[in-house]
Amino acid sequence: MDAARLRLLFARANEFKEGDLQLGGTADEAVRREAKDQVAALSLGELSRLALVEDAVTEELWRSLDRGLLAELSNLSVAQAKAALLGPGGAAWARRYAPALPSEAAAALVKVMSDDELSVVARSVHNPLPGRGTAVGAAGHLGSRIQPNSPGDDEGEILMSVLEGLAFGCGDVIIGLNPASDDLDTIVRTEKLLQGVVERLGLPTRYCVLSDLKKQAAARGRAKVDVGFQSLGGTSQSLAGMLGLDVDGLLELAQGFPGLYFETGQGSEVTNGAAQGVDMTTLESRCYGLARAVRLRCGGRWTILNDVAGFIGPEVFRTGPQLLRACLEDSVMAKLQGLTMGLDVCSTFHMGISPRELQDLTEAAALKAAPAYLMAVAGNADPMLGYLTTSFREHPRLRRAAGKGLASAMRDRLAALGVSGADDEPSGSPVATAALYARYMKAGGDSRTPHELAGEGLRRLAALQGRGFDLGYGAGPDEGGPPAAAARLEALFRNAREALYARLEPAVIKDSCARPARAATCSADRDDYLAHPASGERIAPEHCAELRRLYPGRRQAPQVQFVVSDGLNANAVNENLRAVLPGLRWALRQAGLDVGEADVVLDNGRVRAGYHAAQLIGPDLLVHLIGERPGTGLNQLSAYLTYGKGPAGEPRWSPDLAHSLTSAVCGMHPRGKAPEAAVAEMAALVRRMAGLRRSGTALTGPSAELV
Repeated sequence: MDAARLRLLFARANEFKEGDLQLGGTADEAVRREAKDQVAALSLGELSRLALVEDAVTEELWRSLDRGLLAELSNLSVAQAKAALLGPGGAAWARRYAPALPSEAAAALVKVMSDDELSVVARSVHNPLPGRGTAVGAAGHLGSRIQPNSPGDDEGEILMSVLEGLAFGCGDVIIGLNPASDDLDTIVRTEKLLQGVVERLGLPTRYCVLSDLKKQAAARGRAKVDVGFQSLGGTSQSLAGMLGLDVDGLLELAQGFPGLYFETGQGSEVTNGAAQGVDMTTLESRCYGLARAVRLRCGGRWTILNDVAGFIGPEVFRTGPQLLRACLEDSVMAKLQGLTMGLDVCSTFHMGISPRELQDLTEAAALKAAPAYLMAVAGNADPMLGYLTTSFREHPRLRRAAGKGLASAMRDRLAALGVSGADDEPSGSPVATAALYARYMKAGGDSRTPHELAGEGLRRLAALQGRGFDLGYGAGPDEGGPPAAAARLEALFRNAREALYARLEPAVIKDSCARPARAATCSADRDDYLAHPASGERIAPEHCAELRRLYPGRRQAPQVQFVVSDGLNANAVNENLRAVLPGLRWALRQAGLDVGEADVVLDNGRVRAGYHAAQLIGPDLLVHLIGERPGTGLNQLSAYLTYGKGPAGEPRWSPDLAHSLTSAVCGMHPRGKAPEAAVAEMAALVRRMAGLRRSGTALTGPSAELV
């Protein structure tokens, strides 16, 4: 069987998900059943010899396999391997062959399993990290990553979020922050903050700022970086789109970190146009094989990973059962490749999955997929990323439902810190959070009494609650959300659904834009835009000629071109554009930059539509202001800044431009990243890009100083 036939067969053998339709998948159950039977008859040796994609990821996956053990597997069919996994010695079989199982074989195995069969394997196979007692990833463990995100990278918000997470018994695996601003100063500042929390409280956990390995490597000269983070892709094309490097560059960077944290998302390659004909499940398995290979090359150091499948949107998964299926598949594929795997059981607001349904899906995933850990945020809706995931207060109930507990080291430390209640379970009460705040401050040298500091901690929680954060509520009846917290979440859900269908207000555009040039993408309407992201990535043909003629009197395009798009949240543009665009235009012109006299304004525009507009106009630099992240309650504006010319001045603009060439400034809102601070940050960034003639990941490193 050649690679093209196998790619099509693999796509058809999947359980139905929307994302596979672009790759030959089908909703026809009879066709899928026949494809599954054909996959089950394939030998593991045949799968190991056939390259679905000719790229560096495939080469590294092959190099990393244990040849001796692979020889033992080669004559087994997929059906026989499945029988071995489901038999009484399945866990031992998985442990023995984890270093040799090809990623495509792991994908084939999950394709021919039912949900119940996947659950049997997931609950029997565990890959614990070193540790005494109940270790991270052990059979009796269900841990969490505290995700203390802040719309403006505010240290007070981050700190209190971490402390409340600890009060609920979260964070035994890692404390991992997604920075709103991915600049080096922010990474260094937040690394130091997380380090301070871990060291002052003596926490037996790891910490990480989820940037990329390039930026974190640059940050190591100014801060202690405990764990290096990188999103992974299943093809070289997808990896380069995120990191700007292929496998060799990834391996070189990974060597410099004492721990590694990888994140994936089934369907991300499809959404980013980098699937290269391979189905979502198989690409996800290749991501896990790449993580296994990197860990091997790095001497087997501390490594975790998780997927965020539901973060992508309805173009990949449209229903709760599809999302649960992906969680089961991903957990099994990672475990079969010897990895310590977590899940972010999550949903974007435009998927339409309600908070209550997601909570039920999360409990099902915790019980059936047996992940090593889940996410943990303040109140189900991440305040910066604007998506639904697992709240702090859900974790005690989930641990009990699964019959599992925290890692022993963290359980003992939280007990010593006085967080646990009479039943040995962390209470999550505001009083416990305030007590942790007092300990943190005293360890930092504060001379006030613990009582005074605890009082300050309670006041900080109350102030954050008043600003819309789900902090300080504690747990409600039966460990559910108290009525006020539940009402907050429902309000966020309504707000997000309204934002998704909002339109750009003409008065805002008139007040903010110098000379608005209105255009639209290929989306037929808003529903088409939400369901089919690619339709919002290209300018409609009838508007292309208009944009090409935007500057008829000029001999060349302006140096800087502004584009404004509604994105997923036109209300973010409506609320913030007046405070951002005029000031940024003035700052750039004061710096001597040639800024276009017209601003392109796009309806149903995604980030790549900005690249397309730049291709039609031909500027050096693009500043794309776009509404994003409905569901935070703040209607935050984002900016994507890109230098679009190569070393010799040749244009590189294309709707398919790698996102690694773009720098982002996110979370602009008076209660997030203040507009005046965002303007100063963007102006400095654009000046730096113009001086260096580069952007995105290429700005990072010792050679990226302004000249």
